[in-house]
Amino acid sequence: MPYKKGAAMRENGQEEQESGEIMNNDFIPLDELVYAPLHALAQSGHRLRAQVVDAIKSMGTSKQNGQEETIHLNNINIAYDRLRPEAEEGYSVDSLQVQVPLLSIVPIANLNVEKAEIDFSTEIKAVNNEETGENIINARICAPSQRESDFLPKISYKLKLASIPSTEGLMRLTDSLNSSQVAKKLDTRPVAVSGDLGSDAQKNLLLETKKLKAKISRLKQLHQKISDMISEQERLHQISKDAFDEDTFEFDKDKYMMAQSNIVNRIMEYQEKIMNMEIKYGLEKDYE
Repeated sequence: MPYKKGAAMRENGQEEQESGEIMNNDFIPLDELVYAPLHALAQSGHRLRAQVVDAIKSMGTSKQNGQEETIHLNNINIAYDRLRPEAEEGYSVDSLQVQVPLLSIVPIANLNVEKAEIDFSTEIKAVNNEETGENIINARICAPSQRESDFLPKISYKLKLASIPSTEGLMRLTDSLNSSQVAKKLDTRPVAVSGDLGSDAQKNLLLETKKLKAKISRLKQLHQKISDMISEQERLHQISKDAFDEDTFEFDKDKYMMAQSNIVNRIMEYQEKIMNMEIKYGLEKDYE
């Protein structure tokens, strides 16, 4: 029994010693204690903003240009079909491909601490500063309802997180990326009279005629450029001749007239090829 009593006394003495240490230690100035959770919230906001920058960097490849870092955004290729009416009649289906920057389609989580509710209780005590003679109020966090056998402090945070609108800079960047997308044509297939996609023969006919028509269009533009140049040269020649009869530059008009003749012959040749192909396909296949 004395042994048990002695042990109980030692245990009680140890608890009183620990209780005294808890009661006397871990006190800090009150202003630091109040500032600590505010500083933690500020740090949290800083980390959330840094995550937005890291998210943008993760969608591209970092390249160093001297002392500056440049992020080249990664793209995703998207192909789709588009029905297009022909100039004369019928329809064609164009297979298009567009490169889309990931940043313009992948949402970025933009979290921010909108409202924070921090509840905690403190114990305070006045400590005399021997150097200055001033009384300093120190404090420590404690449980709201302290129990005699429980000296562990308690603190509860109530954080309300919400998404905030994207910044103006990020919205302008995504708008610029969306407006600069250029679709590349991969394939074109005509639509038959029945409404189904045309056969390979009809597709090849369409592609060949389009190539020839494009050549004809460029040749007509070249023919017009030569005509404009001849007219301008003749006008300048007349001005120069009126002023300096002996030193007037003589341009070779016949050479350009010959070039125009060759252009006209090439245009006629291509137009005849187009008509022959369309007549042959129209009579033999009946455009089916």
